[in-house]
Amino acid sequence: MDRLSLKAHCSLAFLLRVTLVLYSNFHDKTFSVPYTDVDYKVFTDAARHMVEGSSPFERHTYRYTPLLALLLTPNIFIYENFGKILFSLVDILIAILITKILSLQYCSTRMKRISAFTWLYNPFTIVISTRGNADSVAVLLVMMTLYLFLQDKFILAGVLHALSIHFRLYPVVFSIPMYFSLHQWNYFIPNKNQLKLVFSCVSLVALLTAINYYFYGYKYLYESFIYHVTRKDTKHNFSVYFYMLYLSANQPSSIIQKVCTFLPQLILLLMLSYKYSGKSQLPFAMFTQAMVIVTYNPVLTSQYFFWYLSLLPLCLWRIKLSIRRSLCLCFLWIFSQSLWLLAAYLLEFQGLNTFTYIWIASLFFFVVNVKILNDIIAHFNW
Repeated sequence: MDRLSLKAHCSLAFLLRVTLVLYSNFHDKTFSVPYTDVDYKVFTDAARHMVEGSSPFERHTYRYTPLLALLLTPNIFIYENFGKILFSLVDILIAILITKILSLQYCSTRMKRISAFTWLYNPFTIVISTRGNADSVAVLLVMMTLYLFLQDKFILAGVLHALSIHFRLYPVVFSIPMYFSLHQWNYFIPNKNQLKLVFSCVSLVALLTAINYYFYGYKYLYESFIYHVTRKDTKHNFSVYFYMLYLSANQPSSIIQKVCTFLPQLILLLMLSYKYSGKSQLPFAMFTQAMVIVTYNPVLTSQYFFWYLSLLPLCLWRIKLSIRRSLCLCFLWIFSQSLWLLAAYLLEFQGLNTFTYIWIASLFFFVVNVKILNDIIAHFNW
């Protein structure tokens, strides 16, 4: 593997993804559990509405930017798996950006290759993209933002940051460490670079919101933004909060409940942003932010792992965990997911009442994630 160039590895990784995309057609027709992500069908239906001249929000449960539906219109008139292949290509671009960002931080050639491989050949990233999940596009925008930011191109970084927030809301949490990393003497009085970053980002977010509101009205605002803030998802998911939300589904939303749900996230986000406020520590700060919002989120599905798995390769060269400890943590992470998936399968496909077991598995998965984050922070060498 080491004898191959990065370009050859990228080609091989892309070929592997395309093979899985082609396999997905056979799998979906043969097995009861589909390979293709249900959201991919939602994206395609929304794209079809755009091709027909109507709103993508005519498709029920489409809760993304209209830009995504526009991007996938070739699904309709070229090839139904165009989007999956596009997301696979985006995966390769992310790997290239990983190496470029690490070059800016004077990482060794060997570690750059290892870091790129952890993305290119990661089974989770491969499967998620080839199933038709669009989060790889959001990750690409985040990586481009970081790449420009580390080159002191703060206006362009703000523009890309705005695009990433518009595409997917989660990158907004990266605003905190990005802003803090530009401080000079005072955290609260903005300097020139901070103003460049904030003004370019806020301006484009406002412009994109205004344009989409003009074409699609309040429906756009609700589905793309408001819904994600107010949603109360009672379906089983990895979140430690899901069972509480399931049991209280018929009760009115409680402000105390929302505060108790989001306050731990907020405290951790602020503390980690302050602790890793140096510009050279920004990739690690963003990784910890992503892992916190995923681990503590009231709704948590496997596609959310994308958010921090994409940033982990940027931090590997500074995390001094032993191979044995790393393998043990990986095993615990996969094992805890497997327990949850087994209980979820018995509920969804066998009709067994396993809600309590899913909740226990969610608690175990939460503890494992907290342990992993704690160990990574403890062994981060900065």
